Amino acid sequence: MNSDVSTTHLAANGIIVAGSARLKGFLLHNTAGAGTAAIIYDNASAASGTKVITIPTGPAGLFWVDLPENGIRAENGLYLDINGFAAVTAVYA
Repeated sequence: MNSDVSTTHLAANGIIVAGSARLKGFLLHNTAGAGTAAIIYDNASAASGTKVITIPTGPAGLFWVDLPENGIRAENGLYLDINGFAAVTAVYA
């Protein structure tokens, strides 16, 4: 099934989308190198609740992560705790 997708670009902690959504993938911009991990939560307003995915930092650069099939479902929304990444662009439906 095809559907329209949306994107949100964040350079700090924040809401990717308020409300039910499917995380389809994301572009990571890392300038700091390894050592921490960004976390995306099933929550529309804070870095708490159920962790949808934890993304460890790697070497500096840009990295695309494509989530297979229908992505990851979040009932309450998607919130990013950026933890050391320079920026994250999330793709969701």
